[in-house]
Amino acid sequence: MRKKLFGQLQRIGKALMLPVAILPAAGLLLAFGAALQGEQLQSYLPFIQADGVQNVAEMMAAAGSIIFENLPIIFAMGVAIGLAGGDGVAAIAAFVGFIILNKTMGEFLGVTPDNVGDAAKGYASVLGIPTLQTGVFGGIIIGALAAWCYNKFYNISLPSYLGFFAGKRFVPIVMATTSFLLAFPMALVWPVIQNGLNAFSEGLLDSNTGLAVFLFGFIKRLLIPFGLHHIFHAPFWFEFGSYTNMAGEIIRGDQRIFIEQIREGTNLTAGKFMQGEFPVMMFGLPAAALAIYHTAKPENKKVVAGLMGSAALTSFLTGITE
Repeated sequence: MRKKLFGQLQRIGKALMLPVAILPAAGLLLAFGAALQGEQLQSYLPFIQADGVQNVAEMMAAAGSIIFENLPIIFAMGVAIGLAGGDGVAAIAAFVGFIILNKTMGEFLGVTPDNVGDAAKGYASVLGIPTLQTGVFGGIIIGALAAWCYNKFYNISLPSYLGFFAGKRFVPIVMATTSFLLAFPMALVWPVIQNGLNAFSEGLLDSNTGLAVFLFGFIKRLLIPFGLHHIFHAPFWFEFGSYTNMAGEIIRGDQRIFIEQIREGTNLTAGKFMQGEFPVMMFGLPAAALAIYHTAKPENKKVVAGLMGSAALTSFLTGITE
């Protein structure tokens, strides 16, 4: 039983790597775009105040920002593909399920464009749909459900007169029905879960921030060899904490809040659960790779250099250390 659960957690962790892999590129676009628009950098490099440079910077920031604004649907489709063995039908099913879930919850709760942004109730606009904000967790739930529907029904046989809908074509149909039914308990239960997450995260940070960050980093590094760290850090990066931006939208998660504050040029209050890793990724592990190269036997140095060099470069550029 324990071995089976461990295997399932590893599968979920690997599935989360697909949507997570796009975040460094989006973060770089947003960070460079925001930096070029910042007054501090402009005071050192006056030439970047030119209209052409500022237009490019604005487009870079917008291109990076759109990824972070739509993380829930990206996670839904990415998790579905990862758990379904890479089949795109699961991603289509996840997209169908995601929009139906959000539209149904919005209609059930009476969410309208007028009360979107109500922080107390957790209402938000998701893909233009006034609904209850479930964030990345909602996307992961839908992605896992879409993968389950795919694995269960992708080879189903139907009577000849319904043959067109047999096999993989049946998966989005099942997903549409399942997500519609899921919307009602989600609408009732999720606010309680979200309030619990908020209370836990606020208590964690308010009690002893230093200890909380240390334990987070320590546990995450321990989980990396087992492939479970993506499951562990997802709540911290994408759900814990909340911030209301200048547009009145509720932003959740340490990473998303940090990126949003960079984009808006406000004082940084987030990023605590990310900062300790970058020195390790960018310098600690590449230094360890260099040490391994120097201590390798002379006849093996060429092979070790290729292996360690590529691993060190991957760690430095992307933060992937597995």
